[in-house]
Amino acid sequence: MYLMGILMLVSELSRFAINSVTLGDYNRVLSLQAFVGNINSGFRLLNLKNDSLRKRFDSLKYDVKKIEEIVYDLTIRGLLQKPTESDPESSSNSTAMKED
Repeated sequence: MYLMGILMLVSELSRFAINSVTLGDYNRVLSLQAFVGNINSGFRLLNLKNDSLRKRFDSLKYDVKKIEEIVYDLTIRGLLQKPTESDPESSSNSTAMKED
C-alpha cells in the first residue's frame, strides 16, 4: 500500500511540474526531476511481479519521461537559470578596477 501511495504521488508531481512551468517557476521543475528520478531508481531495484504495483510502476516511467521533456523544452528555450560558478579572482579584480 505504501509503495502504491508513492507511485500515486509521482503522478501528482508530474502534473505539479506542468503547473509550475505555467506559473513561471522554472527552477522547481529541476528539483522535481531530481526527486522523481531518485524514486524511479529505487523502484527499478525492486523485482515487481505482474500485478497492480507493476502497472503503476509502468506509469512512473511515463511520468519521468514527461518531466524530462519539460526540462528539455525549458533548456532549449533558455528559460532555466544556469548555475554560475563564482571565481574569487575575477570578483577581486573587478572590485580592484572599480577602486582605481
